[in-house]
Amino acid sequence: MKVTIIGGGGRVGSCAAYALQCGGLVSEIQILDANADMAEGEALDLLHGSALAGDQRIIAGDYDRAADSDIFLITAGLRRKPDESRLDLINRNVQLFLSILDSIKRSGLRKEAHILVVSNPVDILTQLALRQTGLPPRRFMAWERCWTPRGSAR
Repeated sequence: MKVTIIGGGGRVGSCAAYALQCGGLVSEIQILDANADMAEGEALDLLHGSALAGDQRIIAGDYDRAADSDIFLITAGLRRKPDESRLDLINRNVQLFLSILDSIKRSGLRKEAHILVVSNPVDILTQLALRQTGLPPRRFMAWERCWTPRGSAR
């Protein structure tokens, strides 16, 4: 199984790559990021620990190399600014997300592929991905990162 992590140069993407490496459930992890140097650095860091953590193929790649991916894990997204509304975040992230989805489709998105959305606002971006890709709903998963300020209760 091959997983492509889009936004893999960021904190969430790199941690997801490490978890996949340690879990040993996939045979290949591709790290893709707008900052190609960051993606390459993350891939090299993971490769340095591969003797202890797993024997997957780990590469920094691009959308063309992602065409045969079984799972696209999208962690790319702009961070929410302090006091920024959800609607403002949506407006900033939608254009970025649409370009990512177009690139995935152009790479030759397989109808058997799954898409896991971790970018916020996760509910809206997952619905957008569903509409833009034409994949059936069972091919989508969404995971919301929860953040609670110190001293507050959820």
